Amino acid sequence: MNSANALTHIHSFSRFLLPHHHRTQCLAALSSMRPRRRRTHRRRNHKLTSTTTTTSPSPDDANLQTVIDLNDLSAQTSSFLHTLHHSSQSQIHKIVYSARDAYEDLRTLIALDDNRRVIVSCRRSTVYFVGGLVVWSFVLVFAFRVLARLGLAFRRGLSGSRNGPVVVRRDRSLGGREVVVGMSANVERKIRASGNPLSPALGTNAGVSGRVWKNRVRSHEKKLPKWWPVSMSRPGLVLNKEEYQREADRLIRVIMDNRTSGKDIMDDDIIQLRQLCRTSGVGVTIDTKNTRDYFYRASIDLVLNVCTWAPSNITSVEIDGEDARQFVAGLAENIGLENIHAARIVSAAVASRTRSRFLQSWALEMQGKHAEAKLELSKICLVLRIFPPDEFSPEMEMVARGLEKHLKVEQRELLLNMFAGVCGEESHRSATEALGLMPSPEGVGDLQ
Repeated sequence: MNSANALTHIHSFSRFLLPHHHRTQCLAALSSMRPRRRRTHRRRNHKLTSTTTTTSPSPDDANLQTVIDLNDLSAQTSSFLHTLHHSSQSQIHKIVYSARDAYEDLRTLIALDDNRRVIVSCRRSTVYFVGGLVVWSFVLVFAFRVLARLGLAFRRGLSGSRNGPVVVRRDRSLGGREVVVGMSANVERKIRASGNPLSPALGTNAGVSGRVWKNRVRSHEKKLPKWWPVSMSRPGLVLNKEEYQREADRLIRVIMDNRTSGKDIMDDDIIQLRQLCRTSGVGVTIDTKNTRDYFYRASIDLVLNVCTWAPSNITSVEIDGEDARQFVAGLAENIGLENIHAARIVSAAVASRTRSRFLQSWALEMQGKHAEAKLELSKICLVLRIFPPDEFSPEMEMVARGLEKHLKVEQRELLLNMFAGVCGEESHRSATEALGLMPSPEGVGDLQ
């Protein structure tokens, strides 16, 4: 029995048993106990639509809704792939059939008739197929090369971004000048801004130290060394100058022919050429710059060999009656070599001799041959005395870096003491700098 029926029975029963005022109170109490009906709102499922209607749309409150049907998208993708698969298969079959037809056609491209005449015939489709094959081959090769270059450039960029400090090397052909061979991103931007890829590399110190190093290297490049002769003696009035010129040209042709055939340049030919040019004032022309530099390096080796075997207690060396400094400077003028470039070649040759003699001397000292070690050091005494390097020259700095890799500080100090005992104090500064025992100039940091 529910609550409504119970109230009906109670109301009927109260009419007979209860007085009127008691019946009214009881009915009021029972009516208050009736359950109240609650309104339930059923949620209705509405499908999402691509547009939304609002009562008062505003630019800020507008809602944008987009419906993406995954089933429809999957069906369209599957249909597209299916169509692409069938079309690609049909294209491949078509290409295969065309290639087969072209091959069969090319087999009968040339034929002989009954009259022994050559007949060349093929279908137009074969010509189109062969032409397309050639064109697409070029396109594929070009695309492959472009992709390979892009991949190589990307790989270089990644490897360059991992490099931290600057990597520099000394170039002997540039007179010991530092050349940047690897750099970080910041330094690379600085080098690009300078516009000169061979500009001197800066170390960790910036600002004043970098400018000091730049100015010092630039001064070494533009200045001749102190030992370079200020003026050259000129011959007076020369008779039969044309004859001297023909003889000098003939001699230089013989020297170049010998070099082409693999023969070394003879010392007598160098001395004879310098004698002809010094007597008559004529000059010779060498075709290429490399050949001219090679000839001048051979001449410098001749001069340094003479200085090596001369007694170490003398102060000057003459070659064919001419001072060694005048000889190298005059020969550079005779072959048309710039003085600054010639001085660089001489300085590089002196630095190379210095390094080799120090290493050879230490090797003999390690073998217990103390006298032979001193003899090796005496061979560079006169070289450093006649062609002294400038202070803090790049050539000697290159020698110091090379020796630091092979010899410890104590070993280099021992070599310096041996050199001072053999050669005296006249070339002590050059030897100290070559061994890397001289402190760096103030304001310039160590180069890395």
